Amino acid sequence: MNVQITERAQARIDALKGDRDGQMHLFYETEGCGCGNSGIFEIRYVTETTPEDVEIDSNIGPVLIKNWTKVFLDEDMIIDYREDKRSLVLKSNGQVFNSNLLVTDGTGCQLNVPSR
Repeated sequence: MNVQITERAQARIDALKGDRDGQMHLFYETEGCGCGNSGIFEIRYVTETTPEDVEIDSNIGPVLIKNWTKVFLDEDMIIDYREDKRSLVLKSNGQVFNSNLLVTDGTGCQLNVPSR
């Protein structure tokens, strides 16, 4: 499994992450979704891993993912940024998995670009 992160997406992710520590985790959030088959992916920056975590390849280095969530994704994924919507998009050549991919901290709280 591989994820390609475009330059535009990486710039947006870096702006949101700021100087926070952690490794990128393509996290499948099921909280409030009803069951494990109903969830949505987000980018979560984690400082600790669990036995369920495995690494997948990306153009920026290893990205974590829960082993059991790989079945929900395609073999080759893309994270891109849509300037017109100001949103990150998780997609493959065949479908869109999340058209508003959030970037969160290790607790799942959404990260925002700091005000100047």
